[in-house]
Amino acid sequence: MVGSAALVEAWRQAFNKFGVNVGQILVTYKDIEDRVEGGRLKNVINSAIRHGIVPIINENDVLSDIELARLSYGGDNDGLASKIAVAIGATELMLLTNVDGLLDKKGNTVSVIDSCNIKKALMLTSGKSSAGRGGMQSKIEAAIQANWAGVKTHIGNPSADYGLILTGKTGTSVR
Repeated sequence: MVGSAALVEAWRQAFNKFGVNVGQILVTYKDIEDRVEGGRLKNVINSAIRHGIVPIINENDVLSDIELARLSYGGDNDGLASKIAVAIGATELMLLTNVDGLLDKKGNTVSVIDSCNIKKALMLTSGKSSAGRGGMQSKIEAAIQANWAGVKTHIGNPSADYGLILTGKTGTSVR
């Protein structure tokens, strides 16, 4: 609750440098999964985008006991991003992390995760990160879920050129 306003303000200031407005949307998994609420959420997101507003979407875990319970067993922003991408019919999703994508045991980036190497990819993850709830395992699982629903998903470093991540020249693409 305390950090939410500061987070949105940081996003507002960052986007304001480019003349772009942002707006916060707080959602619960029920908002995404419910047929009626999910449709409203999709409409709100698409309307914001049509009006040039970048939606800053986060879990509304402050008011929802269900959301708080999900957090205790693995709710995270990667899963939320994946579910929202599927709900709004996105064609691509980018999950960002502090490394260039999934790293193998030698520290090299795994460029593609597909049906042939999903199990191996999951074995390379070490669980949750020290800085948050998700970590690479969460990103891989969210990426796989989005991919199964038809959303091309990419995992990369925010300091990289996003065009390179989207074209698979850096980062990890899930197909």
